[in-house]
Formats: sequence, structure tokens, C-alpha cells
Amino acid sequence: MRLLPPWSRAPLLGLRQPAAVLAVLVTTAILACAVASAPLFLSSARSAALQQQLAPQCAEASWPEVGVGVAAPVGDRAAGLAAAPQEAWAAEGRASVPALLVGSALGAGGNRQQGVPVAGADGAALSQPATLFWRPGALEHVDVLDDGGGDGVWVPASYAQAAGVVAGGTLAVGGVPTPVAGIYTDLFDTVPDEYWCDYEDLFTNATSADTPPPALLLAGDEQTLVDLAVAARGSLQSSAQVEVDGGTLTSSRAAALGAATDRALARLPDVPPDDGGKGADPRLADAAGRAEVLESGLRGPVVPVAVAGGLLALVLVAAAGSFWADRRATEVRLLAARGVGPVPLAAKAALELGLPALAGAAIGWAASRLLVGGLGPAPELDPAATTAALWAGVAAFVVGLGAAAAVAGLRARGTAERPLGAAPRWPSRVPWELALLVAAGWCWVLLEGRDAVVSQAGVAQVNGLLVAFPLLAVAGAAVLLARVLTAALPRLRRWAGRRRPPVFLAVNRLVAARAATATLLVAIALPVAVLGYTATLTASSRATLDAKVGVQLGAGAYASTATRVDPAAVTGSDGTTVLRFGNSSLTSAGGAGTDVQTLAVDPATFAGSAFWVGSFADRPLQDLVTDLTRETATVPVVAAGLPTGPYELRLGNVPVDVDVVATADVLPGRRTADPVVLVDRSRLPQVPPSAGSDQAVERWTDGDVATAATALRDAGAVRVLDTVPADVQRTANFLGITWTFGYLSALAVFAGVIGAAGLLLYLEARSRSRVSGYVMARRLGLSRAAHLRSLLVELVGVAAAGVLVGGVLAVGAVAAVYRRLDVDLLRPPTPLLDVPVPAVALTVVAALAVAAGAALYAQRSADRADPSSVLREDA
Repeated sequence: MRLLPPWSRAPLLGLRQPAAVLAVLVTTAILACAVASAPLFLSSARSAALQQQLAPQCAEASWPEVGVGVAAPVGDRAAGLAAAPQEAWAAEGRASVPALLVGSALGAGGNRQQGVPVAGADGAALSQPATLFWRPGALEHVDVLDDGGGDGVWVPASYAQAAGVVAGGTLAVGGVPTPVAGIYTDLFDTVPDEYWCDYEDLFTNATSADTPPPALLLAGDEQTLVDLAVAARGSLQSSAQVEVDGGTLTSSRAAALGAATDRALARLPDVPPDDGGKGADPRLADAAGRAEVLESGLRGPVVPVAVAGGLLALVLVAAAGSFWADRRATEVRLLAARGVGPVPLAAKAALELGLPALAGAAIGWAASRLLVGGLGPAPELDPAATTAALWAGVAAFVVGLGAAAAVAGLRARGTAERPLGAAPRWPSRVPWELALLVAAGWCWVLLEGRDAVVSQAGVAQVNGLLVAFPLLAVAGAAVLLARVLTAALPRLRRWAGRRRPPVFLAVNRLVAARAATATLLVAIALPVAVLGYTATLTASSRATLDAKVGVQLGAGAYASTATRVDPAAVTGSDGTTVLRFGNSSLTSAGGAGTDVQTLAVDPATFAGSAFWVGSFADRPLQDLVTDLTRETATVPVVAAGLPTGPYELRLGNVPVDVDVVATADVLPGRRTADPVVLVDRSRLPQVPPSAGSDQAVERWTDGDVATAATALRDAGAVRVLDTVPADVQRTANFLGITWTFGYLSALAVFAGVIGAAGLLLYLEARSRSRVSGYVMARRLGLSRAAHLRSLLVELVGVAAAGVLVGGVLAVGAVAAVYRRLDVDLLRPPTPLLDVPVPAVALTVVAALAVAAGAALYAQRSADRADPSSVLREDA
């Protein structure tokens, strides 16, 4: 039988049916794109998580580094130890950037506190020791004041002045007379470039402006530093880094770099830990580990979403197989009459549809690669993910072709054997969708005992049940509602019998194909529901996250300093100045005390700059701030999380009698779990440094944070740090939540494509009956415009019903879930609801526009049909 013409000619014979070829190609491409996108998206997210963790750090955070250190005195080992890290990397075939450090050790506070003793020009020992440093190109990244030429060390200007030396002079470094090759501007008096980012602790104390680190002496060359390490009997730290572009790193490449780092570390000389030891920079490995955690958390929601999309696409592929059977009905009947069963008919369908299915799978894989690479979290993908996506495409081809062939065979046999007008068989009458609703209920029961958002290793992740529950519930409810609505179509036909011809024709076509109508209704309602659900939750999560970040920052951004500057001297046209007391408490009249965060504010500018949402309190922020200026015997304060009444506020050990005159649920500037207290800065007494109040002066602003930092420096601040929303978001690691709902939104758009393809299949599958009916109706006087209106009523009506059903399901899903989607339980406020009206409106317009376009397409197809050919085929 395999050599008979119906089978031997099948691969090329199928190409003579362009509509069926296109249907199978497109549907298989959609299926392959759905299943191949999951491994690619997970890889993209893993790469993006790695890159975004490294982005705010110094560039060297992504550079693999190994190093070895020896405590003083280093002795004759100096030369060998200095070269060891570079040699270890060279053995790995990698060029590296070395760095040498002599005489400096980290103090208990994480700052450089120990160094080499230095004597000035007069021979007197300087109170501040020095650190000796060499790295290629260091002298090209300082502001040179005096170049004496020759070998030696370069000295910062303030240290040279204290030592009484100039370029060409001599310093006694560790008792060794050392030439001063040049003088450069102290790095803490400049804005150092990126070269110094990873070495900032060598010249700046991050925790105290009163305790500077040792002076930074720059060696003119490597040999000078090694000689000084030996002669001055100092310690030596030698390291080497491999330059890597952290902005394009992938997880697999980070793993390869980690393995290379371990091998390079093993090649370093064994130095006992108590004598210095050896080690590697852990930052890249830590970032890669957190990226793996984020990816594993994403896998829970993403894989079910991809499976759901694949199943939807598989239904569409099966529908394409049914479409083939309709197109090949004449030949199928002939073969069935000669005794050909469903299995050979399915094999014939597979042979005819094989080439289009193969092409579709290839196109789908390529589309998933391009879409994830262009629209995903990061364009860089691991090779393993690309291979997995390729195998997923192969599986899509095999499963899709098998489903299309099986449905085609069954449909073909049924068409040949079932009498015309026979009642539907019992499986079509069973409400199988109730199983989906039961599964959704089971997921909801499981979710009730678990957190919807969990934190693993500091990475916020969405529980997969939070994704599975609404998808199952929406899918089951959509099918059930479609079944109920289409069951009412016969009653609608009686109503349509008294209406104009376009309405009558449209309703009769819908009633004549109730199963197809129900399928089309689901195909429209499902993507609308999923898109409405995901868009709303994504917008709500973003609004909630923005609110939490705004509460923590206090405003759009802030700059802060631990330097004791006068807050009133920090001025500007944009922002407000806040004096924060980290060590403060409130004690009630009954003796109960609680730690608080006390913010001393300027009532004139605070409300205009601070972050505020109306739900934070039952009164506007301006009214609350005005209460701080009341003329009362005690100092009035506004608090969040405390009842009103008299208290004793202690700022360190300074007591202040206060009265909580107003409260709010949330106040801006909350950065710990302790309640926040606002007080008028001018009503507080002076709090000396000895009080231990842990003061910080902050400039809050909605404008440029650099301007706020400049205002603090102009007021005398030495050390200023700025914080912007991205810093908080990266610290809290909310990336997984954003990407989870982004992938869900992509599924909704994907489901919309499936719905549009299903609509075209719906039209094509019924084109013959529609065209023949149109031809007969034209003979009876029906105008072209009236027929077009009937198509618009039919398709736009179903689309409108689908949009309505999808909207109702989306509202129900959002109402059931959004309050549980708290992206951070520690930070207020509770979840906010934000409906993305533009996205919802665009979805409605798109659905109706696609339906209207399909009606125009159907009308054009009917107009192009040859009436005599149509009537002859139906005869």
C-alpha cells in the first residue's frame, strides 16, 4: 500500500492545498515557539540577573581575581609572591592585570587602618602611616601636581605637606630612605574615575570621616614596590584580575570563569592563613549563585505557563489537521469507501503535512530565539539553553504532526462514515472543563497554607501555585461559560427570526456550528482574560514596589552624610533636608518603650518633597506636617504605628517630652521595622555627638540626586552617599517577580495570536458552506452590504462576547490574587491595585479589530468565488 499513488505522492500532493499547508505551518510554528521559549527565557533571565547584580558594582566585581598575601616581614619571598597570581592566570592561557599592596590591613570596621611607618624630611615619625600601592597605569589616573622624574614613590599633597617633602626629596618609608618621584592631589579631594572604584577603601574611610586610612603612596613601578616590601620588612598582598565585560556575561561563562579561578587559585603558593593565605574574589561567584536561585524560582511559574501555551497551540495544530480533512473530503470519502481505515488516513495526512510542519517547527524555533533575544531580560543566552530549545522544537514537530495526523484521520473517517445531521457523540456533551476548575480549586487550597511570594537567599520569587491557579480557573471557567452561552443560541435564533436579514443570517450561522462558535468564544475570551489578569497584576506589582521604594527612600532619591553639618545650611530649590536619628526611642507614660526612627524635618518643605500616597493616612501629608507647628507645652510629633498621647522621646541619651498629636498608617522614610516619628527640627534641642544618637543628615529630592549631594558638600559634608530607586530594587531582588508576570503577559499575547489563527481557521473551515449560502442568498436578492453586515454581526458579536467573558474572568482572578501578591512583607504599604486602562482598552480594540478584519476577509473570499463552480460542487 505504501507504493500506491495516494501515499507515494502524498508529500508533494499536500503542497497543492495552500490553505492547509499555511494552516499547518503557522500552527506548528506557534507550538514550537511556545515550547522553545521556556528554556531560552530562563537562560535570558539568568543572564540578566547576573548582569544586573554586577552592574551597580565596580567593573572589577565581574573580573575573576586570585591573590596571595604574606604578613610582615615578607623577606626574600617578595619577588616570587608578586609574580605568582599573574603566572597562575598565564597557565590558564589568560592575560591578567596585577596589583601589589604593601603594609595595609583591614581594620575591624572594614577600613584600612594599619600601614608602614613613615618619617618626614626632618626625621620625625608621622602620626599617619602609609600604604604602598602599585598597579599598571595608576599614575595616569591621578591629578599630578609636581613631577620630579626618576624612580620612587608618589605622595598625596596633604601627606607631602605634613612630611615637609617635595618632588625630588626623600621619605623614610619603614626606615628605608625612599625618593619622592612626584606629588599628586589627594584622591579624596577629587572625583576619582572608574580606575579607582575598586580601591576606594585605600583612600577613603566609608564609616568615619574622623579616622582616615593610611596615606596612599603610589610606586612608580613594580620593582620599586617589591624592593620596598623587602627593605621595609612590610607585608605584601599580590593579586591579579582577568578583565571581563560584566554587561554581557552569561551564567555558563561565569561558571567557566569560576572553574578557571579555582584552577588558578590551586597554582598559587600555599601560604598558611595565619601568615596571610591565598584566596579569590567571591563577588562573581556570589552573583552567579544568586542568579541561579532566581532562575530556579522562575522555573516554577514559567514552565507551567509554557506548557499551557503549548497545549493551546497543540489544540490549534489539531484543528489544522481537522481543516485538512475538510479540504480533502472528496478523496477521503473515496479512500474510506475502498476500506481504508483511520490509521492509514492519519498516515496519509502525516505525509502530506510533514514538510509544512517541519518548516513551521524551524520557523517557530527561530522566532523564539529572536523574540527572547530581542525582548527578553537579556540578549545573552547559554549554549545549553539554545540546544534545549532546539530539542523542544523537534518535540513540537513530532507531537504536533502526530496530533494533526491523528485528528485528521479520525475526522476523515468520521466524515465518511457518520450520517449527515447525526447528533454529537457523548464525549462532546461531558463538561470536561470541570476538571480544570477542580484542579484550580486544589491549587488554591494548597496556596492557602503557603506564601504567595517567598524569599530564597534574599531573592523574591513568585510561588508557582499563584500562576497555576488563575490559569486553570480562567481556562475552565471560559470553557464552561462558552458551553452555557452557546446552549442558549437556539433561543437567540427565535429572537433573530423577527430581525433584519444580517442579524438573522449571523445568528443562524452561529447556531449551525455551536461547537465551532464555543471554540471561537474561548479562543477570544482566554487571551483577553490572561492579558487583563497579567497586565493588572504587573501594573499593581510595579505600583506597590514603587510605593515601597518611595517609602524607604522618603522621596524620589536622597543623598546622606554622617558628617555633622547644620541641616539649615543644606538648601536648594528642589528638595527637603531631614535630620535622621538612628538611635532613638519613645517611652509612654506607663513606662513601655519602643525603638523608633526619628526624622527631624522642615515643615515648610517636607510635604512638598516627601513621597506620599493618599491611602497612607486619612489626612493629607501637609495637614499632618502642619500639626508639628502647634504651639503646645511639649513638642508635637506625628507617628506611624503608635497611639496618640504623651511620650518621652530619647535621642541617644537626650530626653525630649513629646506628644503624638496625629498618626498615619505609613510615613515616608521608614527603613526598618521600627515606627517612624516626624518632628519639627526647630523644636528639638541640640544633640551633641556624645549623646550616641547616630545622626545622619539627608537631602531628599525628586530631582537630580547629584544636586542634593552637592548641597550637602557645600554645607561642609565630607563623605556623601546617594541612593536611588534602582539601588533599593536591586537590593530587594524583585527582578523575578517582574519577569514572571512579563512572561505571563507574553503568554497572553501569544494566546491572542492563537485566537486570531483560530478565527481564520474557523472562517476557512466553514468557507464552503458560507460561500454556497452567500451565492444562493444573492440569487434571492441579498445585497453584498447586507451579507457583510451579517459577517460583522457574527464575528464582532462573538468577539464582543469573548471580550466581556474574558474581562469578567480577569476581574475575578485579580480580585482573588492581588492582595496576596505582596512583593515585600517587611516594607509598607500593603499591595496596591493599579488597573492599566490603556492596555485593557488596547486589548478590547485589538480583539474587535481582528474580528472586523476577519469579516472583511470572509466577504472578499465570498466575492471572489465563482458561483457556477460553487453550485456545481454542492450539487
